[in-house]
Amino acid sequence: MNKISEIPEQTPIAEKPTVEMPADPWRCGACGSLRVSCQVWVDSNTYEVQSMAEDKDDLWCDDCAEHTRQVRESELMSDTVEPWWKDGTTEEDREIITGLNPENFSSKDDYRAFRDACDMWWNGRTNDEKIRLWRQATAPKEE
Repeated sequence: MNKISEIPEQTPIAEKPTVEMPADPWRCGACGSLRVSCQVWVDSNTYEVQSMAEDKDDLWCDDCAEHTRQVRESELMSDTVEPWWKDGTTEEDREIITGLNPENFSSKDDYRAFRDACDMWWNGRTNDEKIRLWRQATAPKEE
């Protein structure tokens, strides 16, 4: 097979279909992770799925390694993440998170201009980015 025309034609590899994320996915109520699974017990003799006790949580978050409850992303954003940004962050927090420096704003409107610039930066982030930043900022600090 010296000629290019004699090379057998190869069939293309089929691409895996992409699974689209729902518009308002369920997330872990504690950490905002999408990696929440339902744990059930399986009887080793009959292989039947046994439901857990009603007073026990059967949802498990792989990221925070805890039993959890699920909330919709919109609830997490409106009840937890956005209020944290608005009321739970200090000027120092915002400087660390955004990389903006309040000293770069004119002295007459330094606080307001800095806060507005931080809010513009924040509003330019996706929900995933906001949740990731919230998780990082509120995670317990290792000593």
